[in-house]
Amino acid sequence: MRTTRRKYAARLPPEQRRDQLLDGALRLIGDGFGVLTMEAVAREAGVTKPVLYEQFANRAEVVDALLAREAERATEQVLAALPVDFAERGPEDAFAHAVEVFVRAVLEAPERWRLVLMPPDGTPREFRARVEEVRAGLLAQVEALAALGLQTRGGPADVDPELLGHAMLALGEMAGRLVLTDSAHFTPERVVAFVGRIAHLLPGGE
Repeated sequence: MRTTRRKYAARLPPEQRRDQLLDGALRLIGDGFGVLTMEAVAREAGVTKPVLYEQFANRAEVVDALLAREAERATEQVLAALPVDFAERGPEDAFAHAVEVFVRAVLEAPERWRLVLMPPDGTPREFRARVEEVRAGLLAQVEALAALGLQTRGGPADVDPELLGHAMLALGEMAGRLVLTDSAHFTPERVVAFVGRIAHLLPGGE
């Protein structure tokens, strides 16, 4: 009598296994955190439940680990996009380049950035608070860059660098949401060209 052998997940180092499981959980929460169960995570990751329980004792541990990982990785991607000075590019082009790097990072990890920029139903308050905390730190850096940019380009003196920083961050977030919702219509090239044009509209821009 012929029997079907049960498939078992290939052995992986613990860190790789955790990432595999968290990747599965991340794909699931696009429909809200309500669909995230231990059974669903195991199925999405292509493993048995015992494999999942070797890494996480319960759903809460999966959620905590997932949100911590995604907050850390999102922060790294944003910081990597920010210019540190304007030695290679003028302020306007540096800002447009930063937005380009950011939107391409968004498209490389859309599930992560939907969680950050368009959090689904049931997103824990702790994660929302963490995102706001990171955003506040990022805003401070963008404001400092805005002030440096105005100084580098020689004004205009009547532009408030703090408000300019807010506007720059909001424009970057808008770009991320647009490419997430309709990247075929709002292509990175279109979005970046618009951002660059807006940046050059400031009096004194080249």
